[in-house]
Amino acid sequence: WIRNQKWLVKIFMIVTVVGLGTLIYFRVDAFLWQLLLYLLVTVGVPATTWFLLNSLRKASGTVIPDNEPIVIRIQNLVKIYDRDNKFVREWKSGLAIRKRLGLTRTYESAKDLVVLIWQLPILGFLIFFVYFYLDSGLWLFLLTMLIYAALLGIWQPIGSWIGNSEGKRKKIALVVRRLILWGFPVFSLVLFHKLWDNLALEILIGLAWFFALMVYATARILAEKEINVNRITGRFGLLRRGFFRMVQSIPLIGKKKKPFKALAGVSMEISSGMFGLLGPNGAGKTTMMRIICGIFEQSYGKIWINGEDTQEKREELQGLIGYLPQEFGMYENMTAGEFLHYQGMLKGLTDPKIRSERVDYTLKAVHMIEKIDHKIGSFSGGMKQRIGIAQILLHLPRILVVDEPTAGLDPRERIRFRNLLVQLSRERVVIFSTHIIEDISSSCNQVAVLNKGELKYLGNPLDMADTAKGAVWQVEVSVGEFDQLSEDYKVIHHMRDGQKIRARLLAAEKPAEDAIPVTPLLEDAYLWMLGKKL
Repeated sequence: WIRNQKWLVKIFMIVTVVGLGTLIYFRVDAFLWQLLLYLLVTVGVPATTWFLLNSLRKASGTVIPDNEPIVIRIQNLVKIYDRDNKFVREWKSGLAIRKRLGLTRTYESAKDLVVLIWQLPILGFLIFFVYFYLDSGLWLFLLTMLIYAALLGIWQPIGSWIGNSEGKRKKIALVVRRLILWGFPVFSLVLFHKLWDNLALEILIGLAWFFALMVYATARILAEKEINVNRITGRFGLLRRGFFRMVQSIPLIGKKKKPFKALAGVSMEISSGMFGLLGPNGAGKTTMMRIICGIFEQSYGKIWINGEDTQEKREELQGLIGYLPQEFGMYENMTAGEFLHYQGMLKGLTDPKIRSERVDYTLKAVHMIEKIDHKIGSFSGGMKQRIGIAQILLHLPRILVVDEPTAGLDPRERIRFRNLLVQLSRERVVIFSTHIIEDISSSCNQVAVLNKGELKYLGNPLDMADTAKGAVWQVEVSVGEFDQLSEDYKVIHHMRDGQKIRARLLAAEKPAEDAIPVTPLLEDAYLWMLGKKL
């Protein structure tokens, strides 16, 4: 990183390190403190320089020329929530390789425990050194923790060997483990009481130690039994749910990570116009949009905007993007004009004249200029969505990312808002996430269908209907036959007609003798791609 910096930055770091080093040499006498301060300067100056350079990088819309059309290229995008850090992943990868090669040690007989013999003298010496030689209370406490960890580590393979047997030996292994886990802290606290004569400190350490053990044991039970905390009821249900949630939020000893893959190798290209992201709740739409905006970091894969890597130039490219999440807050006691002026100042529009022009422009763009002096609290849901769009238009972004904007709007407001996005897409890229088929079919010139993090379709909405060709049928059945029909096939909709029920369904083959093939609609194709039972 230092080698790639400009020569002025290099000179600044060299001069700073030399100056601080000289100051330490002449002002600090103790060699140990000199050594520590030299180390701090050697690490701290480059780290501080890196922080300053990155924090001063501002979102800029000039990274890509104004006359250059925007193209977003996504390649093999993967997002895994709650995954382990890099060190743990490498460690587990090494264990998996050893297991595959047959190098993993198993403890099936007493002979397998020979590898532990060398650890026992070290543990014995550590016990002698700590309990019969040390005088320092601090080191006694720290090394007691080390002995505790060593005892649990040595007993783990022994308990694994004994646990492979049945009957009394297995019960004995369980009892010994509990004695080490819960009994050793009691022994240590008694020892601390004899040596320290500081009751308050001993009580504090005891409470902290046993609380940590209780959290560890509870978290282990919750993970092993896969208990859903939110569904716990009965006596003291509220208190138990609160305690269990607290346990699951404590890192290391309480929180058990369950990696979840939200995106699984998604690749696509997005160009100017309306781009629709279609999929059910939990399909990965919001995750992908937030990665594009730079809010989330992808686990694997790359995103380029006109050839610029979004990870390398994250701050610079964010100036091109305006993001409207599904749920956003506003100051409802402000008028539309006051709110947008406030947001404009936060976005760096400090000149009152320029800011007023931009506020008027954005309100005209969303057809709300006549409401500039009205309080936001009096607006309908669709009007608030339009104010949200006006807010993100303040810095004239070339990419609009809108997440589920029509959810909860009545049909008239939904149509108005959809038409507004189509109008805005003439000059910019609009990425529009929804699970409403009608929004896609009437506004988007390109659509991607996501399901469980996987890309099911990418192309024109009109061509999407053809993917269900030959799989959509209409059939008339009796009331009694309909229940069986709905169990065997995916019924899209049905209508009662006298003593018969006319049903439209999805099936790879003709479901009945009198079934008639019908022309598939976009909704049919969408449900056919998802391949799930309705």
